[in-house]
Amino acid sequence: MGEFEALRARLGDGAPDALSQLSDAELRHFAATLDDARHRQARAIAEAGDRALHHIPRLLRGPIRRIVG
Repeated sequence: MGEFEALRARLGDGAPDALSQLSDAELRHFAATLDDARHRQARAIAEAGDRALHHIPRLLRGPIRRIVG
């Protein structure tokens, strides 16, 4: 599987065909940048959830964490 096909599999059907014009090195860099952005986004969402829990009474935080996941 080439770099473009691997990236297309990662992005799903929404991957623009214009990405096929990039070199393998550029596609690898794009994929790494995309992975980094997804990790930063997940970390930011988790931090926001933790901050939101501080507005909830302490006794309810544990059960709400278990419910929310």
